[in-house]
Formats: sequence, structure tokens, C-alpha cells
Amino acid sequence: GSEMCIRDSLSRCLQFNLKRLPLELIHGHLAHILDAEGVESDSGALLELARAADGSMRDALSLLDQAIAYGGGRVALAEVQEMLGTIDRGRVLRLLQTLAAGDAETLLEQVGQLAEQSPDFADVLEALNSSLHRLALAQQVPTALDDSLGDREALLALAEQLSAEQVQLYYCLLYT
Repeated sequence: GSEMCIRDSLSRCLQFNLKRLPLELIHGHLAHILDAEGVESDSGALLELARAADGSMRDALSLLDQAIAYGGGRVALAEVQEMLGTIDRGRVLRLLQTLAAGDAETLLEQVGQLAEQSPDFADVLEALNSSLHRLALAQQVPTALDDSLGDREALLALAEQLSAEQVQLYYCLLYT
């Protein structure tokens, strides 16, 4: 009886409230590890891994091991995106830039090229949604926009090209 009571007390006491780590901290730690090990990597690939880890350094390290094996000893953006099944955010950004330019023909070509890769279009819509949120932030508070996704300069340029109403319209169209 007393042994069970001690075990119950310990299980109640040993609870850890672990905070999610910031993306930049995880990215920096992965870069430090790869630099120390002499493993070639892209900053964008490390951002993808850090984002996929969702605040967990343990998950980030596990994903990093997988990425090194998947990439045959190097960590490159295209291979990490393929491994994670994530969409190329640069491609999504180019869609928005083409939309802002009003070039419907090129936009249809880009969508066709995207479809050839058989992506999960829910992920494409989520990436577009994320970019539009960041674009709205760039319009309202440019100094608050970080470069954690490597898209800051492009979004600031788009913020000048598009009105807030256009950004809101595009956001609404994603969900109709």
C-alpha cells in the first residue's frame, strides 16, 4: 500500500511544463550542429525542419537525423520539402506575385506546373493563407514582420503593390 502511495505521489510531482521553443532558436541550434559536424545545409531547409518540429528541439533533432540520411549526408531545401511533404513556399510566393501583377496567363501556367507535382492542395491553401496573413501584417506594421520564412523583402514589396482590400479579398476567396 505505501509503495503505491509513494509511486502515486511521484507521478503527481514529476510533471514538466515544457514551453515550445522559438523557431529561430531551433534553426540556430540545427545550424550550429551541422556547422560543427561539417554537414552542408541550406538555411531554408533548416527553417522547414524547425517549423515541422513545432517548438520541440527533440523532434527537430530527430527530423535532422532523418534529413541527413534522406539527403545522403547533406541537408537541402528541396529534399527536406520532399521528405516532409511540404509545399515550396517560394512557389506560393510567386503565385501571389503573379496575381498582384494581374498576369492571368502566367498564373494559370504556374498552377498547372504545381498540379503536375501532385501536391496536397490543402497544404497549398494553408501556405497561401499564411502568406496572406504575413502580407497583411507587412501592410499594417512592417517592422513587426520577421524573416523567419525568408519572404520578408518579397512581402514588403507586395505590400506596396496591393491594397489592404485586395489582400482581404484574396483571403476570403481562399475559403469560398
